[in-house]
Amino acid sequence: SRDIRSAIIPTMRPHPNPNAPFVLGVDIGGTKLATVLATPYGRILRKERLPTEANKGPDVGVARLISMLHHVLADVDNVGEVRGIGVACGSPMDAEQGIILGPPNLQSWNPVPIVDILEREFGLYTCLENDANAGALAEWRFGAGQGRRSVVYMTMGTGIGGGLVLDGRLYRGANGNAGEVGHMRVVSEGGPLCGCGKRGCLEAYCSGPSIARRARETLTRAPLAGATMIGLAGSLEAVTAEHLFAAARQGDGLALRLVDETAHLLGVGLANVIQLLNPEAIVLGTIATEQGDFFLDRVRCTVQAETWPQLFEAVEILPSPLGNQAGDYGAISVILEALEIESR
Repeated sequence: SRDIRSAIIPTMRPHPNPNAPFVLGVDIGGTKLATVLATPYGRILRKERLPTEANKGPDVGVARLISMLHHVLADVDNVGEVRGIGVACGSPMDAEQGIILGPPNLQSWNPVPIVDILEREFGLYTCLENDANAGALAEWRFGAGQGRRSVVYMTMGTGIGGGLVLDGRLYRGANGNAGEVGHMRVVSEGGPLCGCGKRGCLEAYCSGPSIARRARETLTRAPLAGATMIGLAGSLEAVTAEHLFAAARQGDGLALRLVDETAHLLGVGLANVIQLLNPEAIVLGTIATEQGDFFLDRVRCTVQAETWPQLFEAVEILPSPLGNQAGDYGAISVILEALEIESR
C-alpha cells in the first residue's frame, strides 16, 4: 500500500453539507481508535472502538480507521446525509493543514495528513483539532458547560491539558497553542521536572502519574504511615493515584495530606486561570470526575481563598458528566464548530 505520509493536501476540498442530518467523529488515541455516527444534537447512533496498535505504524492505524468509518456509515443511505467528519487527536499537529505530527503516544504518525486522507476516501469535509480543544467544545455543547459563554476545560489524566471556549468560540491563540494550563508554574522554586522541561508546572504535581510518584516518594520515607495505600496496591511500587484517593476515603492520614496538597496546587492553578479569564465554568475531567466533591470541595476552598470574591462567585468548578463518551462528543463537536465557522 502507498505510504500515507507521502499524501499531498489537495487544493480542492469537498464542500460541507451544513443541513445534513448526521455527523461523523474520529477520536485517535495512543491505545484506542474510536469512530462515531451521531446527530448534530448529540445523539450517538453508532460507534466502533478498536486498539490503535501504535507500534504497527500509521498505515495500519489509518486503514483501520477507514474501515471503522465505513462500518458506522452502514445505516446511512448516502454520504450526502453526512455534514462532515471531525477528528480529535493529541498534539503536536498542524490543525489548519490537517496534519498529525507525532503525538507522544503516536510518534510514528509524523507526518500523517489525516484530513486529506479522509476527504479523499469519503468525499466529506473533514477537520482536525487537538483533543483538549475538542474536549472543551464537547463540554460547552453537550456537557457541564452548556448554556454558558465562557468555559475552561481541563483534563487530569496522564497529563493536564486544557481548552478554552471564550465568548462562545474556541480560542486557539496566536499559533494554536492556547490552553496549556498544565504548564503554568504553581511552585516558584525547584520541584520535579515536568515533561516540558520546566520545573514547578501544574502537570508535574497534579497529573495521575505525578500524584502517584509523589505518593511513592513519600511512602519511601514513611512506609508505616501509608500502610493503607500499600495494602490496597499490594506493594509500594504499585501505588497509583487511585490507591491514594481510595486510602484517603478510608481515613488514611498520609493519603489525606497528599490529597489536600494536590487539591491546593490545582486550586492555585485554577485561581490563576479565573483571575485572568473570568470564566463562567471550569470543567475538570478524569480524576476530578472520578473523585467528585470529595476532591473538588478541597479545590474550591483554595480557589475561593486565592481569587477575588466577585470572580469566584461568577464561576462554577464542575466535574465532566460525559464520562467515557467524552472522546465521542469531542470529535463530533470539532466538525460542528468548523461548520459554524464556515457559515459565518
